[in-house]
Amino acid sequence: MESSTAKPPAWYWVVSALALLWMLFGVLAWFADLMMDESALAQMSDAQRHLYASRPQWVFVVYAIAIFSGLIGAIGLLLRKSWTIPALAVSLVAVVVQFGYTLLGMDAVRVLGAGAALPFPIVIFAIGALLLWFATRSRKSGWIQA
Repeated sequence: MESSTAKPPAWYWVVSALALLWMLFGVLAWFADLMMDESALAQMSDAQRHLYASRPQWVFVVYAIAIFSGLIGAIGLLLRKSWTIPALAVSLVAVVVQFGYTLLGMDAVRVLGAGAALPFPIVIFAIGALLLWFATRSRKSGWIQA
């Protein structure tokens, strides 16, 4: 059953397209992580190699959930679908689990230093939270299905 939706402003499409582009970069990063070879590992610092080698497999799975549910959410924004918000919420929860474990459970801040360990997770969380807020606001505005 289709819900009627209001026509979104032009900037809605710009934000949605940027969200898709951001998530596609995330997919590329995930595949690069998946295909990490010895030459790529050799370019890392000893501390980075240690964290990479000691990361539990479930953290990599949660990383996949974060990025692919985010991609689904970004596609949902472009299609103006009701499942956009749950997909982006799953993505944000997975980001919190992934980086929460990496930063606290693996002690990445101590191993790498705050300047190296914190900025990227903070940016990723902030963008995820903003996209979830944007999708929620878009539904309230009638731009995506309720």
